[in-house]
Amino acid sequence: MNSRKAFLVLNSHIKNTIRTLLLVMMGVVLFRGAAAAESGMSDMDARIAQSSSLADILDYAYQSNPSIKAAKASWRGAIEKYRVETGYPDPQLSTVYWPLDPSRTWSNRRFDVSLTQTIPYPGKLGAAGRVAEAESQIARLKLDKTARDVAVKVRKSYYELLYIREAMRIAEQNRQALDHLQQIAETAYAGNRVALYDVLKAKSQAGQVQYDGMLLQELEQTEITRLNALLNRPPDAAIGKIEDPPMSPLVFDLKAIYQMTETHREEIQEAEADVEKSHAEADVAKFQNRPEFMVGFTYEYNAPNPPGTPSDNMYGIQFGMTLPIWPEKNAGRREAAQAGIDKASATLKDRINEARALIRETYFRLKNAQRLVSLYRDQLLPQATKAMETAETWNRENQGSFADYVETESVWYNFQLALARARADYGKYLATLEGLAGVPLTGSAASAPKTPSPGEKP
Repeated sequence: MNSRKAFLVLNSHIKNTIRTLLLVMMGVVLFRGAAAAESGMSDMDARIAQSSSLADILDYAYQSNPSIKAAKASWRGAIEKYRVETGYPDPQLSTVYWPLDPSRTWSNRRFDVSLTQTIPYPGKLGAAGRVAEAESQIARLKLDKTARDVAVKVRKSYYELLYIREAMRIAEQNRQALDHLQQIAETAYAGNRVALYDVLKAKSQAGQVQYDGMLLQELEQTEITRLNALLNRPPDAAIGKIEDPPMSPLVFDLKAIYQMTETHREEIQEAEADVEKSHAEADVAKFQNRPEFMVGFTYEYNAPNPPGTPSDNMYGIQFGMTLPIWPEKNAGRREAAQAGIDKASATLKDRINEARALIRETYFRLKNAQRLVSLYRDQLLPQATKAMETAETWNRENQGSFADYVETESVWYNFQLALARARADYGKYLATLEGLAGVPLTGSAASAPKTPSPGEKP
């Protein structure tokens, strides 16, 4: 007996030791996984502070943006709701105790215990499960939509920051040129070769460019703060050099974009899932007009009288059902469910029409930005450069006015800014259009590294 007891104690110690080791190993694995993830984010953060691409910033945003994390949590909650909706109602346990029954002697005390389980009408839980599945699908689409919206905002902020930094470079280049022109004007004025108006014009242009530079510096910090907010980084966290992606033309026409939008846009898919949910809710409403069943077990204990004699106990089986006999209530459920179907169907059509209008507007703006890029890059800027060179030559030969030289410099500067603005607008409108369509619309976007799909796992 003692040896058996010792064996049981030893066996218990061994099991506890193994369990402790397993817990320690699991903790080490989880800690290493968390440490690896944190290290990866730290490396990405350091890369963004030095030099990064649009793909790096999008990947960082997907992993750190709070709204995406909230949407993931909502999706997980919707998934777990399926098990709640398809489970049986909790059984009910009740008891009654009579310390004294006046109809019997003082010692004839008794109590009752009842256990009852409600059983829904066959098919009702399946219909509720379809509603939960539709809600889970809607939650997943909301996650996709959130990730898409964040990506579009990041891309637009990225291109805006590119424009601001390019404008700063152009402004600095122009400031140096105007400083040189100002020195030339002052020297020429001292030699009585130019008028005072020419000197003042050169100074005013230099002052305007200096103001532009200060304004662009403030805009840069504002845009960095906006981008850091999307990345869940401190407002003043550094964003180093960012790559300028090449302009990629669309590979789909407007009609194809309409068709892809109706298939891939999350708002339309969400409306379609809402239609399915409304039909499932209509099925649930039909089952609510049908009875629910209840089964139970009852045990009654009677104290023996006199003491020492066999007790007079009783057992019983219960059965019951609800009676949905009120026709107005049942009709109200059906009509409310049909109203939900009609509303979801109308919402689906409205979202398709809204998406088409937004696509047409964005498509026009994108094409217009593309035309402006071609206009400034291929025609106006080369002409302004040639005009500035001609004005410089004439100024050396005392054939043209110095004011014309300064004016051509100003035109060349404004055309450079307009070209940078059009390139940035093209990238921003392309991000918006691809967000509306739900798929990449350029050849480079189709082959570029993609952010992990938010629909892969919660």
